[in-house]
Amino acid sequence: MPINCHRRAMILLLAFVTPGIAGVVDRVAVVIGKKVVTESEVVDDLRLTEFLNNAPLNTGPAARREEAEHLVDQELLRTEMDLSGFSQPAAGQADVLLGKFRKQQYRSDAEYRAALEKYGVSETELKQRLLWQYTAIQFTDFRFRDPAPTDGAATDGNAPQAGVDRQMEAWLKQARSNTTIVIKPEAFQ
Repeated sequence: MPINCHRRAMILLLAFVTPGIAGVVDRVAVVIGKKVVTESEVVDDLRLTEFLNNAPLNTGPAARREEAEHLVDQELLRTEMDLSGFSQPAAGQADVLLGKFRKQQYRSDAEYRAALEKYGVSETELKQRLLWQYTAIQFTDFRFRDPAPTDGAATDGNAPQAGVDRQMEAWLKQARSNTTIVIKPEAFQ
């Protein structure tokens, strides 16, 4: 008789515990080569993007899908950085970038903290994103900048950046075609 009571207690315990476990599972949203990006990673990245842009918080399906496309590009850039041996900035650079960002964007610590809370962003996540953006800019300038302007090139200050952007776009298009990318539609419904 004690065995039946014990078995019944275990079954009841599993019945109540199992639904909680199922809620913890995070769906795969994107697969980029061998890298898996989950739905929650897409949403976290979107919150950071909207926080940095001071945009209204929108985590709807279309916004998540667009952010997933940006994450694909970022992963391709990270892979290229690794392959090229590009030296990353020191981790301490993140504190410098955060200080500049706070000074430019917020009048007070309370305003800054309220914005972090509103978007559901941690300061650690923000520092990581600022460092990533800084690194990506440094790398794209290094990797895609024309070594010297050609004769008759425009003297417009934006011309070199436009060249970098065009080269990077062409490279991303090629990198995407050479990489297995699977975007799971069910993650964006």
